[in-house]
Amino acid sequence: MHLSYCPSMSDSQPLLRTLAIETSCDETAVAVLDGDGRLEANELSSQIAAHAPYGGVVPELASREHLKALPVLVERARNAAMGDIGLVAVTNGPGLVGALLVGVRFAAAYAWARGLPLVAVDHLHGHLVSPFLDLEGGAARPMPDRTLALVASGGHSSWYLLADGEAHRLGRTRDDAAGESFDKVAQVLGLPYPGGPAVDRLARRGDASAVTLPRPRIEGAPADFSFSGLKSATVRFIRDNDLGGVGADDPPSVALDLLASFELAVVDQLLKPAPALVAEHRPRIIAASGGVAANTLLRSRMLALGEGLDLEVVLPPVALTTDNAAMIGRAGQLAHASGAVTDPRRLDARARRSWQPPGMRKLSAAEGVR
Repeated sequence: MHLSYCPSMSDSQPLLRTLAIETSCDETAVAVLDGDGRLEANELSSQIAAHAPYGGVVPELASREHLKALPVLVERARNAAMGDIGLVAVTNGPGLVGALLVGVRFAAAYAWARGLPLVAVDHLHGHLVSPFLDLEGGAARPMPDRTLALVASGGHSSWYLLADGEAHRLGRTRDDAAGESFDKVAQVLGLPYPGGPAVDRLARRGDASAVTLPRPRIEGAPADFSFSGLKSATVRFIRDNDLGGVGADDPPSVALDLLASFELAVVDQLLKPAPALVAEHRPRIIAASGGVAANTLLRSRMLALGEGLDLEVVLPPVALTTDNAAMIGRAGQLAHASGAVTDPRRLDARARRSWQPPGMRKLSAAEGVR
């Protein structure tokens, strides 16, 4: 997969102040970034409480929640903006088609009514730029060339090389994504949704060497992942040891040990290709993004990896690891600066068949990648 991006911009030509909209799954997000990528507004309406009773994202419910929240968040963001909006950026895929359409139609109408340029942004492209944003009021860091980047979330687990103005995918999951595996294991144990934060918190109290779990590799594709076997083995251990539904309040030590062992197995798989990829592609920077990039163990292991390889590691603020509009706005700014523009009359959602929210994937590995 190739994603166009603009690696750097002249300091004498700041980009346009941008209104950004993200509605690809279960969080409604709106942001305003100035021409230097500083956040002037960063609004978010979470749907966790609405979907928690179902243990995963309900597409129709997500769309309804976006319809209610989006106009309110846009109004707040506009009021917080420090100047006139010059550009509109919106996620048009991948994601849930109904959820995407809410944001796409709103953004298209907003841009058309005000005569503003519009840019459609790939959600993965947004994640790739998120490590270079600042939540403390600073300007965004220019996108460096030759960056080795991991994107790990509930729907995606891939390594990319950002070079020569494009993002080249070097490896990807063949079945489940890392974040989906976290959510499934958490669900079987009776932990709160979403599962990643709960697993992270409880795994700190366990012994990661206590439970032996598989770390599958793909023959002939050393940069690819497979998490379905690990997920199945972990769920089987839960059932064999009568741990189903133990919850997060007072789990037994065996559950804590399992979570620590499971977390380590996921992180081991995600980072195992990195040394060989560094040796082959000689990047200047290593970065990680996506919801799994909030995981404590992954972040510490990434920093240790960079130190061992004598490379700078760039991680996004934890608040920007999940779906957010700030990353969409920055990706839209860079794309527009390199010539991208979208006709609001022709913009449509691009919900790839191979993408599903956590807990709802039905396609086999042979039917596509996520």
